[in-house]
Amino acid sequence: MKAYVLSIVGAVLISAVITIIAPSGKMGRFVKGGMKLFTLVVLVAPFVSWFQSGKLSLSASALGEDDGYFAACAEMLEARDEEEIVAAIGEKFGVEATAEVSRRADATFERKKIIVKISDFGISGQGEHKDILDRVQAFLNEQYGNIAEVS
Repeated sequence: MKAYVLSIVGAVLISAVITIIAPSGKMGRFVKGGMKLFTLVVLVAPFVSWFQSGKLSLSASALGEDDGYFAACAEMLEARDEEEIVAAIGEKFGVEATAEVSRRADATFERKKIIVKISDFGISGQGEHKDILDRVQAFLNEQYGNIAEVS
């Protein structure tokens, strides 16, 4: 029923706008008449099914999630997360790394997994590089929860 009322309101608004814009004269009368006919068709559409099937049905349109949009948004968020993680690890620990983030492609966009691969440990000081994997792991767990994997 809601869809039916919204379609009527939409038809009336479109008709009103076109009637205002329509030129005067014969062409304007033709356009205004067409808009009246359009509004009448929208009003009568549910009754056509009543005459054909014997019962009145106001079918609601099924609205669904746009999976393609969610996937594209998840990819953009993943790319942004990867850049942020690589920059943060490089700044805090002085290492070069690559990151791979996966997110859910639904309305939550929750992070599923973070994989970080350190390519250059940036050896510094007295053996500080020995526990760098554990320190990076602890940093990522603190920032993102226990979904990070460092190698």
